[in-house]
Amino acid sequence: MEPVNGFIILDLHNLYCQLHNFNIEFDDIIHFYPLHRVREIHLSGGSWENSKIIPGKKIRRDTHDDAVPGEVFHLLELSISKCPCLKYVVLEQLGNGLNTAQSRTMFQQDFIELARILKKDNNQHSSATANDFSPSMLYTPVQPLQDKLLQAEQSVLSNILETANDYRQASQLLQSSILSHTDWEIEKWEPYMLETAIAIAQKWKNGFA
Repeated sequence: MEPVNGFIILDLHNLYCQLHNFNIEFDDIIHFYPLHRVREIHLSGGSWENSKIIPGKKIRRDTHDDAVPGEVFHLLELSISKCPCLKYVVLEQLGNGLNTAQSRTMFQQDFIELARILKKDNNQHSSATANDFSPSMLYTPVQPLQDKLLQAEQSVLSNILETANDYRQASQLLQSSILSHTDWEIEKWEPYMLETAIAIAQKWKNGFA
């Protein structure tokens, strides 16, 4: 992002999923983000999915189809002061998650809670640092950035996730692929998260059928 003075979106429900699914603490992960480049924060809800291979294990999914958890609002309160160039906070929800009177009421309550937090923060902190995130000069590389190995690796990974019958088959295919013993570190992937990745990939491939 440096050559074009780019900005990033900090998705707090996605972060919430990572904290739960990988048993990570907020303070242990947030400093890895270039927070001075956060222009937007996104909030949403999601869903829980039971693992088929670990009884009692619940996986948090960033599905944008339910109310915002209280923990995510807390993450917002923790994050605002760490993002000096923050300008927008966006509340997201899929339309098919607002098909009942209760869901619409909860969405309105989420908006009210979001407004309360932002008003409180405005009263406690000065305005964000000015930064329009515009490139200082036109960035035209001599050659477009390409990484054919990365492209091949991503294609292999996508194909395995989209076609595997279960996590065991996916694991076997990954171990015999070009991803084995590389920076992807597939050898360390948790089976329950591989199971989740398969479900997500096949859901996208099948058009949410």
